[in-house]
Amino acid sequence: MKNAVRSLLLVALMILCAAGLLLMAGKDKARAQGVLTPPLKGFVTVIPFPGKTEDALAASIKGATIPLNSFPVKASKNGTTYTDVIVGQSPFSKPLTATHVKILLVPMVIHIGSSTFSSIVANNCGGSLGHTDLANFLASPILKPVIFDGATGAGHGAKVNGVIMGTDTYNGTHRRAEFLKAIGGASSPYRTIFDVSVAATQTISAATTSGHSQILVGGSCSLLGGLDFNFFNNYFVTKVLPAVHADPTSFVILLMRDTVFYNGSNCCILGYHGTASNKQTYSPTDYDTTGDWTSPGIKNVSIAAHEIGEWLDDPLGTNPTPAWGNIGQVSGCQNNWEVGDPLTGTDYPAIKMANGVTYNPQETVFWSWYYSKDHDPFFQSMTAGGKYSMHGTFGGPSKVCPPGGTFPN
Repeated sequence: MKNAVRSLLLVALMILCAAGLLLMAGKDKARAQGVLTPPLKGFVTVIPFPGKTEDALAASIKGATIPLNSFPVKASKNGTTYTDVIVGQSPFSKPLTATHVKILLVPMVIHIGSSTFSSIVANNCGGSLGHTDLANFLASPILKPVIFDGATGAGHGAKVNGVIMGTDTYNGTHRRAEFLKAIGGASSPYRTIFDVSVAATQTISAATTSGHSQILVGGSCSLLGGLDFNFFNNYFVTKVLPAVHADPTSFVILLMRDTVFYNGSNCCILGYHGTASNKQTYSPTDYDTTGDWTSPGIKNVSIAAHEIGEWLDDPLGTNPTPAWGNIGQVSGCQNNWEVGDPLTGTDYPAIKMANGVTYNPQETVFWSWYYSKDHDPFFQSMTAGGKYSMHGTFGGPSKVCPPGGTFPN
């Protein structure tokens, strides 16, 4: 009798195990297929410095952080005086010089279930030409100087609102173009120069991502991974940054392949820049080759151009402005100097580099747009071509929010 009971129990256990395996297989298949159907809406965010601005500036003077400076601005939009903190030298300081800023680039390999998202393996998707994402990023106009003269050929970019800006990186050119009058023109020695080093590759295992990740979109080139924003921001700060021996004197870019973030049911965060409590600035950034987005402008270095531009002009994520909004990725009003948000998904003219890859940096917005009233001669005369963004999409400054929006030319 006992043997018969044991046999029945064994059969029942085998049936339960088989059912469990079928259920697990169904879940694996769902993960491989993805939980979302493109096109998807992408946006970015910022994690502000939790400490005091004056503490960060004091640490910078001592050489304990990236170089930071501040300057006041009286907004003609509302008559209020604000204080802005930027990376590098203030464009209103004399004498004007070049500032070197260290960037630590961290290649990421992320396992989600049986899928691997690696920035160090060959990529044939999205115009990558079989190069790794790391190689393409290093060769991009984000880190390599480009001649912004409107000429054709590799290594040349469009003029900035009709102005020949000379040779610089994309975001470095943005900085000079938004303060062109203050720095004395395109031939000014004023520069923010990136000194780039590459850290050891950091791998996040499937065991770590389990329960905190999803395959958002399945397929081959369209394969898109998703990470839980809150879990992984803490993981980056407490695990990855110490592993690469990061310190606040460098800006750390965590380069991810076709991987974004979700926050609860809110998807998809393409990347972000943040400042930790120890004053470490960092940015997890997707090099995207999926084409999964409602905006075709979200590709390759568009996200990096957005995040690095915002880090340069608002490194602590705390620069205040008059309220603006209801434009770009922003619904409602916000009041910070984030140069990418109003034009998320809108790109500067494509730039082909020496490696044969064509890059699409996002168009970014000038300082004047946030603080100026309509047709203020001081703010309008400050910028390249008298426009308010890198390719003149904004011909006038922002409108007070509500209702928000932007003034025309």
